[in-house]
Amino acid sequence: MNWEKSQVVYQVFVDRFNRGPRFAEKVNSGLYFRDGGKLRKWNEIPSREARGMEFFGGDIDGIVEKIDYIKDLGINVLYLTPIFLAATNHKYDTHDFRIDPQFGNEKSLKRLLDEAHLRGIRVVLDGVFNHVGADGKWFNRSKRYGNGGAYNDPKSPFVDFFKFQKWPQKYRSWYDVELLPELNLKNKKLRDFLFENENSIVKRYIKLGADGWRLDCAHDLGHEINSLIVESVHGVNPNSYVIGEISSYPSEWIRKTKLDGVMNYYFANVVLNGLKGKFKPYVVRAELDRMVKEIGIEALSKSWNMLSSHDTPRLDWLFSGNKRLKRTALLFQIAYPGNPFIYYGEENGMGGGPDPDNRRPMVWESDRWDWDFRKFVIKAIKVKSEESALKGGDYLSITFDALSSLVGFGRYTNKPEDTLFFFANLSDEIVRENIPIAYSYFMHNVKLEAIIGEGSAVSKVSRIEVEMPPKSAAIFKFKPNFTTYKMYKNV
Repeated sequence: MNWEKSQVVYQVFVDRFNRGPRFAEKVNSGLYFRDGGKLRKWNEIPSREARGMEFFGGDIDGIVEKIDYIKDLGINVLYLTPIFLAATNHKYDTHDFRIDPQFGNEKSLKRLLDEAHLRGIRVVLDGVFNHVGADGKWFNRSKRYGNGGAYNDPKSPFVDFFKFQKWPQKYRSWYDVELLPELNLKNKKLRDFLFENENSIVKRYIKLGADGWRLDCAHDLGHEINSLIVESVHGVNPNSYVIGEISSYPSEWIRKTKLDGVMNYYFANVVLNGLKGKFKPYVVRAELDRMVKEIGIEALSKSWNMLSSHDTPRLDWLFSGNKRLKRTALLFQIAYPGNPFIYYGEENGMGGGPDPDNRRPMVWESDRWDWDFRKFVIKAIKVKSEESALKGGDYLSITFDALSSLVGFGRYTNKPEDTLFFFANLSDEIVRENIPIAYSYFMHNVKLEAIIGEGSAVSKVSRIEVEMPPKSAAIFKFKPNFTTYKMYKNV
């Protein structure tokens, strides 16, 4: 089985996960106070007024200390937010592509890679190649790096790394945020440095042992640059993985680039709005089916089914603490083609609204965890890891009454016994329905067991009778109880 289709992804926002053993030493050296930064206590709530300049002290060594915690969840892919030198806590304003001393160094990263690999966990790094920080060494607006840089010297070797409409004050920047000047990726010297040369950034960290890159703002990089980066990464390690951050519908980004997969924001949009009642069930069914038809199982199966991240509110906030909705959302992630993506702490029911509230420090006191939800998450991950149909298996569209409050589909392989059915009830009432199943290897008149979730289903002749509680979901599997008979034994 290709590992890209068998991922259970865990995202760590590095500054907020766990402090390593050198925390006090780094505090004493002033690392967190450079550029006007402030240090916070671990249990404080992030402040919007701080504008990314408050630090909690999480680092790479801290992740190493908790790697068994991550492994015990059933995680097999760890995705880190940017680890490179930058002024802010989030590091999306890169100053230099060396590891920020706040987080550690290359030895720290190599230790993490080695410990993760020993446990069967792959590590994906965050590549921010669309823009850099205005105060970084290339642009150097604040003269932190001397009197040179594109902003200060029209003859600087870095001037052509950027697009100036009127030097130096008017330049192209991400979302017109002047602190984030965009890179001119048509510049050959810059492309060589970032991804084309043998010692380029993307190749060097793959050679160090990283398993792949997540490309920030992949929609801004464009089809050509995405493809060139993929070629460079795969040239070092053909078994590596490159995923793009795509906030819009993924089809063109799959069709026109060589990305291995996308962060599937469209999936999140459909599922979350369906569960919150903003999309009717028939809209949710149609859009889930549309993605499979237009994008295809292969690409979807390598993508990330995300619901929350460092850029979005957490599930507990989105659903106002409604645990039934949270469980239902999680089962959509598990059952639909793609790889479930879990933002750190979601497994324990952590709260947090829009950025930066969603970036609270990890809660490590187990008496503050939602243990029921945590057990459900671990069980769901186990189902994803054990069921062949959920790791690149095909997709069966199911026809419902137009006014039905159910959403559902099948997943299957070339073995009828692997077949699964997913049903979710988006209404506030119990739903009982009779549903035709257009599947040639449907097992008639056998028990259907809910391997996770709530609900009951009975297999009849080419149809399923299903009963689902309000705001619930379940994954069902055939459970024949014959003693000698085996259906489709000669297929």
